[in-house]
Amino acid sequence: MYTIYQVEYGDTIDGIARKTNSTSDTIKSLNGFNNDSDLVVGSLIIVPKASNQVFEVYTVRPGDTIYSIAKMYGVEPDTLLMLNGLNKNDYIYPNQEITVPNKDVVVYVTRQGDTIDAIINNLGVDANTFNKENERIFVVEDQLVVHKKEK
Repeated sequence: MYTIYQVEYGDTIDGIARKTNSTSDTIKSLNGFNNDSDLVVGSLIIVPKASNQVFEVYTVRPGDTIYSIAKMYGVEPDTLLMLNGLNKNDYIYPNQEITVPNKDVVVYVTRQGDTIDAIINNLGVDANTFNKENERIFVVEDQLVVHKKEK
């Protein structure tokens, strides 16, 4: 779901977002950046995998709320907030880009006390598929787990 990207000379957050099919807000949120001056040539940063086809970018329209967008994409509002590094009290604005799961993806955020079996049951997937899709699961609170539905 995520990969490591090494910052190159001339990189900008917007440029890295384009290269990785992500958004600037996502790159900033994942790495705690405020602006391009936070990028250091040669440093390693976290970026979404460009080829995973798990997420897409949604551009907020006038009148949208986190709840309405979450409902449109079949995801819990709290999960959508977590994906975008937002809090319940944060506002979203028209033309803001946020990350949403593709329609054929089920996402789950782990909670305290979860087990692998409980997560697998929640996702409605068999253990082999779960292990292939989620290579590194440590069952810690607030970890994102995904399952890509068969078409």
